[in-house]
Amino acid sequence: MKRKIKSAGIGIILVILLTSMTGCFDAREVDDLAYPMAIGFDKGDNNLLKMTLQLALPVAIAGGSGEEAPGGGGKTSSIVTLEVPAIYSGLNMANTFISKQINLSHVKVIVFSEELAKEGIDKYITAISRGREFRPSMFVVVAIGSAEEYVRAVEPALETNPAKYYEMKLRAFDYTAFTADTRFFKFYHNIKSTSNQAYAVLASIGQFGDSSEISDEKSTFREKGREVPLEGDFIAGDMPKTGDVKAEIMGLAVFDGAKMVGVLDGAETMAHLMVRGDFKYSFSTIPDPMKDGYFVLLGIGQGRAPKRKVEMVNGVPNITVDVFLEGNIQSIQSGINYEEGENLKILEKAVAEFFEKEIMRYFDKTLEYGVDVAGFGQLMKSKFITWDEWESFDWLSRYKDSGFNVNVDVIIRRPGLMVRTVSFPDSN
Repeated sequence: MKRKIKSAGIGIILVILLTSMTGCFDAREVDDLAYPMAIGFDKGDNNLLKMTLQLALPVAIAGGSGEEAPGGGGKTSSIVTLEVPAIYSGLNMANTFISKQINLSHVKVIVFSEELAKEGIDKYITAISRGREFRPSMFVVVAIGSAEEYVRAVEPALETNPAKYYEMKLRAFDYTAFTADTRFFKFYHNIKSTSNQAYAVLASIGQFGDSSEISDEKSTFREKGREVPLEGDFIAGDMPKTGDVKAEIMGLAVFDGAKMVGVLDGAETMAHLMVRGDFKYSFSTIPDPMKDGYFVLLGIGQGRAPKRKVEMVNGVPNITVDVFLEGNIQSIQSGINYEEGENLKILEKAVAEFFEKEIMRYFDKTLEYGVDVAGFGQLMKSKFITWDEWESFDWLSRYKDSGFNVNVDVIIRRPGLMVRTVSFPDSN
């Protein structure tokens, strides 16, 4: 018995000694790493690819240490651009002149130039998907013009941390509906899918340097038959604004496979979210149904998930979408009492017809580009028993012949802090 106890004691001592001698021989200290927050890709001038890295300066972001950030001037990031044959060889080159080893685990956004996206980004997406450090939650963006110029233009006005700035800015679809959720794992799935196609956030740099230069020349309101542009009748870069914040996002780049084939403006993006069931909330300006030249401003939200149905009729896809919206009155410019009675019904009908037209314009754009970014193929795929039958059906080539039936149901729930609108007195 004593011998057994002695053997057990020796075994315990050996275990303690062995575990105490282990160490993290391959560990890397946080201070020894450089963290890109954004990576931009352009077509190279002298090599295949131009890659731009926006690197975090942790001392400047943390603040309060009393130390000056490298580079000075209150900078929270450092930006480098190099021309490379491929992504990982470029990172290898960057590691030769950046003092810390690059770690990609904190990349928030991947930006492709419009030129590169139109040529096709399959080889870059495939390379990124293989990387163990890239997070699937980073966003995919297409920059109109140069990705390098866009990344260099990102100067957060309200955030000291550029990483947080990207996270908040690219989630603006929660409360504006002018962009969408384009995280990498969704984008990658869509470009590989046989029932759905991909889209990415559109980004650019504001074109107006002074308020006197602001123009609506590039707004899409004329092609929609409007007299004035509404808030969604723009894409990134064309917004009527000036100021310190130059970088803009609005609209979507749509893809056929891995190639960009067109763009959706802000209003079409809102319709896209409504059709997919991803719409949450946004302010919307609606023409006053009873007084020309005036508008009613509503806060619009999704009442419940849309109903979507796809059927083949005479060999052509027939798609029906029922969208359910709820609204709150924010402003009535004309002073007409829309809060109750028949006037409320008139307003609800006008809002429903307005969004039906917006959604039909969105569908017309998808047919023009020949892409099913709304994902109706997912519904169609459920009608097939085998994968071979589904593949031979070739949904993505059939989508461009689709017909649509759109119905929008609107309920205005609340009138704000006014229960009844009364016109202002007029002495004339």
